[in-house]
Amino acid sequence: TVGILVAFLGYIFYTSGGKIQDIVLSKTGTRYIRSAAIINFAFAAILYFFKELNGIPMSTTFVFCGLLAGRELAISYQHKTRQQKAIVFPMLTSDFMKLMLGLAISIGIAFLAAHFS
Repeated sequence: TVGILVAFLGYIFYTSGGKIQDIVLSKTGTRYIRSAAIINFAFAAILYFFKELNGIPMSTTFVFCGLLAGRELAISYQHKTRQQKAIVFPMLTSDFMKLMLGLAISIGIAFLAAHFS
């Protein structure tokens, strides 16, 4: 099982981050190191809060996508243009639907694993 994990991680590095990197790069200003550092710091702070200071379990994927979505909304409202808002909401809807699909697949795999074990 460790070999499979290493193989998948190797594939992700080989494809330069894969699909999740495409999602991150589609967001406003994430190509700049300062913006990326701020996102990483906020992500680390949120994860620290949920791991050390709170007993509520939290998916890191949902935290990261929520952080990016909130940042995108804040940037679009700061610009206050209809064109920017018209771009943001379809992008956020698409990201949300991808999250829900991933959640449904995860739940399906968990039910199948419980059923066949």
